[in-house]
Amino acid sequence: MSTTSTLDTLPLLQGPGSVWSITRTRLLLSLLIGGAVILLVYQGPPVDQIGGVDLWFGLRGPISGDPWKWIGVALLLAVVVGVERLGLASLLIRRPTWPDIEWALYVFGGSMAWSWVADRIAPQTGNSGIEIVVSLGAVGIILLSVTAAVTEEIVYRGYIAQRLGALFGSGRWTPWAGAALSVALFTASHLSFFGPTWLVHQLPGTIALTVLVLVRRNLVAGMLVHLLTNLPILVYLVWPGLL
Repeated sequence: MSTTSTLDTLPLLQGPGSVWSITRTRLLLSLLIGGAVILLVYQGPPVDQIGGVDLWFGLRGPISGDPWKWIGVALLLAVVVGVERLGLASLLIRRPTWPDIEWALYVFGGSMAWSWVADRIAPQTGNSGIEIVVSLGAVGIILLSVTAAVTEEIVYRGYIAQRLGALFGSGRWTPWAGAALSVALFTASHLSFFGPTWLVHQLPGTIALTVLVLVRRNLVAGMLVHLLTNLPILVYLVWPGLL
């Protein structure tokens, strides 16, 4: 391998027993195409119809974007395989070990404990975002939660955090810089729907989840935490007076 090609190769994933690398050119091309997929496909179409065809598949409300989230993630995976020539492990998608699951449950328990404290500090009574989600019913909430847990983890903690971290170089703290930017983007997308109280209730848990994924190098563990953290909203169906 020539000196030029060696310098042009950036470490993408550094974990126990494995190092993935990608050229700077492929990484930049991936970010360009992947960013377009996230903005133009994952977020859903900018218009409701084209030629009389309903682009939201007849769905309305928060769940209307779920099909597009799955389509967007499928295209993002195609970018990883086709453009980067990498596999799912580059997104930290791998079979979790028992310690991964154990730490995921610790993070979930801590997040729930903090949510209880946060509810004493800033109750979410009258939160329009939660009210809209609750109006979907049990099946809608479960579908929405599963979609969010899988697709958002792939987009934010798997793709954005890992690729931006690689873009910053191979320093010890570059993965954390990429993760910090992914948390900022994740936070912005949720603030617009759930309002500022989301910062009090969910941001600490989001940061803990991000640390879990980075330390354990396992996105599936993050998906588990994300799913378990979202599902307690079903409680509002049983006790609507909490809203």
